[in-house]
Amino acid sequence: MASPSSSKMNQIYIGVGVLAVVGGLYYMQTKKDAAVTNKAFTQGSKEGAAPQIKVVPEEIDKVSLKAKDKPEIVLEKKDGNWTMVAPTPGARVQKSAVDDILNGLKGLTFKDRIAVGSQNFAGYDLDEGKGIHVVAAKAGTPVVDLWLGATKTRGQMARLGTDASGTVWSVSGISSWTYDKAPKDVRDKKVWDLARENVTAIELKDAKGAFVFAKNESAADAGAADATGEAGTTPAWSGTADGKPLVGLDAAKIDDLLSAFTLGGVLNADDFGDGKSDTETGLASADATVVTFKAKDGSQQKITLGKSEGTKRFARKDGDPTIYLLAESPSAWAEVGTEKFVPAPAAGDAGDAGADAKK
Repeated sequence: MASPSSSKMNQIYIGVGVLAVVGGLYYMQTKKDAAVTNKAFTQGSKEGAAPQIKVVPEEIDKVSLKAKDKPEIVLEKKDGNWTMVAPTPGARVQKSAVDDILNGLKGLTFKDRIAVGSQNFAGYDLDEGKGIHVVAAKAGTPVVDLWLGATKTRGQMARLGTDASGTVWSVSGISSWTYDKAPKDVRDKKVWDLARENVTAIELKDAKGAFVFAKNESAADAGAADATGEAGTTPAWSGTADGKPLVGLDAAKIDDLLSAFTLGGVLNADDFGDGKSDTETGLASADATVVTFKAKDGSQQKITLGKSEGTKRFARKDGDPTIYLLAESPSAWAEVGTEKFVPAPAAGDAGDAGADAKK
């Protein structure tokens, strides 16, 4: 027969067990209710799962990008090649620029929920005109529809364009700087490839006349160090102005001309003049300057320089309808005169020449 104290202990154990079961059931029910109940959100709360997005760059075939007040950019991949759909249909784009856009999405990680509601967008630069909107799609279906805003103390601010709740998140693994681009930033700016050592002749023509320069291969082969043609040496370049020899030609100026159009073996534009007429660009004017570079293999590169826009100048390559804006260095070779190639005589030399003329 059990003692009174033993019976009392059994009752206590049973009571504790019942309380544990009841407590467990209450916890499970409370957790279940929380999962199906909308709760008011407070700033900085981490309740609710953060979005998870996986981007495989190789599978993306369309990208749209609208950075702040810049024009929208739409790029599309066809047959493995990316081209521009808007704002300039068919324009060539830099593969490296597309790679930067897509690879920048690979590390996207949503961290903390910052705020909820579209009324908060302006405070985080996530509204139209301030935010950066990027959409990457596969076979017509968006893989990511993302807005990037300001960088705050808690990191890069972002939101999903498909999120009706308007939740603002802090994100990592991505920077709005990568996507703050204008159309010219993703376009292929290359005008041509041209190695300066292959150039054997250059022509500059405009309404005022024509300059023709020829490379003296014998001087180049001999390694002539004196490009100006001092006594006893062969100049690296010879030239004519309207068919007459350019006496005193400073061949170093030809080197400058070559550098302006072949630096690093390539000529890149600074911007584009899309949509501008020939009247606006001056590319069909008689005052335009046509520069032709002839190569050893018989090929040539020809470009027309039109009106200036600041220090830049509109240009169009022969056989290419694209209107380029060239930087100051190549632009400076439009509308040049003899003084560009033949240095003015020193004051003393001019006096001596005058004295000689009187004899």
